[in-house]
Amino acid sequence: MKFSKKLLLVLSLIVLVLSFAACKKKVATKPVAATTPKQTESVTSKKTEDTTNPVSGSISDNLYKYEVLINGIKYSLPTSFSTFGKNKWVGTDFDKSTLEPNQYKLEYPKNGEQTMMIQIANFGMDVSPVSKCDVGGIKIDSLNKNQATISIAKGITIGSTYAQVIAAYGKATDEYKSDTITKLTYKSGTYSNYEISFDTNMKKVYSIELENLVQPEKTTSTSADTNLPVAVKNYKAPSSVGTDLFSFQVKYGGNLYKLPIPIAELVKNGWVLQSDNSKVIAAKSSAVGVELRKDNQVLRTQIQNYSDKGEPLKNCFATYVEYYNNGAVIHLELPKGISEKSTMAQVTAAYGKPTETEKSSTFTYYTYGKIFEQVVFMTKGGKIEKIEVQYSPKTLD
Repeated sequence: MKFSKKLLLVLSLIVLVLSFAACKKKVATKPVAATTPKQTESVTSKKTEDTTNPVSGSISDNLYKYEVLINGIKYSLPTSFSTFGKNKWVGTDFDKSTLEPNQYKLEYPKNGEQTMMIQIANFGMDVSPVSKCDVGGIKIDSLNKNQATISIAKGITIGSTYAQVIAAYGKATDEYKSDTITKLTYKSGTYSNYEISFDTNMKKVYSIELENLVQPEKTTSTSADTNLPVAVKNYKAPSSVGTDLFSFQVKYGGNLYKLPIPIAELVKNGWVLQSDNSKVIAAKSSAVGVELRKDNQVLRTQIQNYSDKGEPLKNCFATYVEYYNNGAVIHLELPKGISEKSTMAQVTAAYGKPTETEKSSTFTYYTYGKIFEQVVFMTKGGKIEKIEVQYSPKTLD
C-alpha cells in the first residue's frame, strides 16, 4: 500500500498514542503505517546523502543488541530519554506532556537545527512525564537535510549500499520492493526490528529505523531456581528423524530434535531467547507467544514447564515448531524425509490419508493427529506454505 504525499504529511502531524500489553512487556498493537511501506515519495527525485565517513564511538557488531551511534554518540535501546537530554536533545513540552503506563507515542526532539523521530514509551507503573520515559525506537532519513547522523552495527549508515547491508547482516527477514523503494526488515522479535530503506535505482540507504520496544531488563533476581531441571538434563536429541511421524522427531534449522525441546537445547544450537528469560512459569504450566531467533528468523512458540516448581523460561520446553514462508523461514524435515519442499502427493504417500482436511478460500489444511499432538500442512495452489508440528504431552516419558 502506498500513501500520497499529502496523507504522509498529515500523518506526520498527528501524535499517535497506542496501548501496549503490560503482561507481555511489549507493544500489543501497531499503527497501520508500521506494517506497510512508510516512504511513499519517489526517492529518485532527491539526492541520497552520502554520510559513510567514519564516526566516533564504538558499538557492538551484533545487530540485535540494538546499539546505535547518533551524531557519533552511543545509545542502546531502550534507554531513558534523559540519556539523550544529556547530549542536548530537547523535546517540545516533554516535562508537561505525560504518558500513562503501557503507552508509547512518536516524538520529534531537536538538537539545535537537527531533528529525528523517536518512539518513546512508559514501561513503568505510574503516569509519567514524557521526559522520564524510555526511547524504544529511532528513525533517521536523508530526505530531511536537518536529520542527525546515524550508524548501526558493522558501520551501516545513510549512503551504505544494498550489497554492504547484505554482506553485513545476511539475508533479511523480509524484503519489500516497489518501483522506487527497496526495504529490508531485520527482525529479532515482534517489536524488535530494523527497517533499512534504499533508493531502488541507486541501491543506497536513505532511511534507517530501529525499534526495540521491550521492557528494560531489571537487575533484581527471581526466586526461581536457575539450575537446569532434571527433565532438561535427561533430554537426549535423536540420531535421525526416523520414519514415524508421531515420534515428533524433526530436523530443524540444521539440528535434530525430539519435541518437546528444551529451550536450553535450542540455545546450545544457536537460537537466542528473545522473550524475557527470567520470566517464571508456574509448575506444570504453559505459555504462548514465546519468541526465539536464529539468524534473522523468529519463531513464536508455545512452551511448557514440566517441573514440579516454578521455572524461568530458559528452563522450560518448546512444544511447537514451524516452517512458514511468511514467518519463520527455517528448513523443517520430518520423518521419511518430508519437508517444506515436498508435494502433498509425497506427504500422503509417506503418511497416508490425513486425519482431517479443511479448505478456506485461499488455503487447504491437512492435519495428521489430534489437538496438542499433530502435524498440519497448509497449502496454497497445491504448494506447501506452512508446516506446524505441535506436541504438548501432559508429562514427559
